[in-house]
Amino acid sequence: MTETEVQEIIKDIPVGSKLEIIKKDGTILDVVLSSHDTNAVEEKNYDSLTVPHLPPALIVQGRRWGVYRMEIDEISNIAVLETKKS
Repeated sequence: MTETEVQEIIKDIPVGSKLEIIKKDGTILDVVLSSHDTNAVEEKNYDSLTVPHLPPALIVQGRRWGVYRMEIDEISNIAVLETKKS
């Protein structure tokens, strides 16, 4: 998927909604949408520390892994399982 496709899918889904993510390797993950931000992070240098470039990603919360970034180029499909009610 592209970043534009992912943004189009998640734009109307409230943060906190349950999603089913199908990755290109066939893995199916049930996660919770944590952010609408999908932007890449450019490389940053701090004195003796370098933070590498991070590609565009979907920010999600999984049961076992907590909140993490799922790189968009690894995603094949996104389905909404349950929309969070306000």
